[in-house]
Amino acid sequence: MRVRLLQALALVLTLAPIFSHAAQSFSDVPPSREEFAAVEDLKTRGIVEGRPDGTFGPDSSVNRAEAITIVVRAVANANNLPVTKSCFPDVADDAWYARTVCYAFDLDWVSGYPDGTFQPVRTVSKAEFLKILLNAYGVDVSIVHEFRDPLARDAGNPEEWYFPFLATALSYSMTSADSFGNLNPGAALTRGQVALMMERFFLYREGRRTQELLTFAEKDIRLVFSSLDALEINRAAMAAARVRLAVFGASERQPDAAVIRATGKLAEALKALASAYRFTESGNLDAALQNSQGAYLLGDEADSLHDSVRPYTDRVRAYAHDLANDIREYEKE
Repeated sequence: MRVRLLQALALVLTLAPIFSHAAQSFSDVPPSREEFAAVEDLKTRGIVEGRPDGTFGPDSSVNRAEAITIVVRAVANANNLPVTKSCFPDVADDAWYARTVCYAFDLDWVSGYPDGTFQPVRTVSKAEFLKILLNAYGVDVSIVHEFRDPLARDAGNPEEWYFPFLATALSYSMTSADSFGNLNPGAALTRGQVALMMERFFLYREGRRTQELLTFAEKDIRLVFSSLDALEINRAAMAAARVRLAVFGASERQPDAAVIRATGKLAEALKALASAYRFTESGNLDAALQNSQGAYLLGDEADSLHDSVRPYTDRVRAYAHDLANDIREYEKE
């Protein structure tokens, strides 16, 4: 079933070749590493540099000053930045990062901690880096405001400051849930991880991540079904929420592609199906029945847009049919 959907994607997506055949620039980032193409691409763009010994340090942690400098270097000539003083009490005027940090502060790309400090040597978290990067490029994260459902066990509250930045990153395929179903917004980043997220951001903006978005979506589509089988309803619902974001991101790039529109309907069907199971657990059988019927009909709508999704919509209908029958049988007793 996965091959069928990917074949459909190949018919509608015209993708520029991704940087993958460059010579190795850094001794510690060979082609076998996941970050290889990203690091080489960012080096070509003039965004990242190596160390004097010819290494890049992909596994080294990134502090807040380094993260700011990497992002500023992507959008401005770091050598020609204005001299700005005293933007934070713990950023010395003669520090190597003073110009980039104060430049970012003046443009509201970054803010300090409640005590007024910047803490430049503190490791940057995923959420912090996403905020810096997306703010630097003027990305309107309010566009994902309608996506308020929990996205992972550690990213469930839409009122958290980082939630829209994380949701936007999911819609750009910059990140994905790990094998435990977590998005790790507070995790410290390495230089390799920073490179991966930055390159994915650039490729999405250039229209070269659409296929990856739907590939990510397929992983979560399958996770919805396996979670329902295990009666892990919350995990199924969060996977469905991530599918919706991935499809949203793909549709922003190619809104008229039938397979993307069909996958969008499938995503709505998965959400309705997870809701049906949740209502069944809570004893609200009328709502459960209504949502199972909705999931069934949304599956039909998806098929009418593009039949490549049928293997998945068939499963949606099977789950919805069985659940509705169980509810009706229970109500007869």
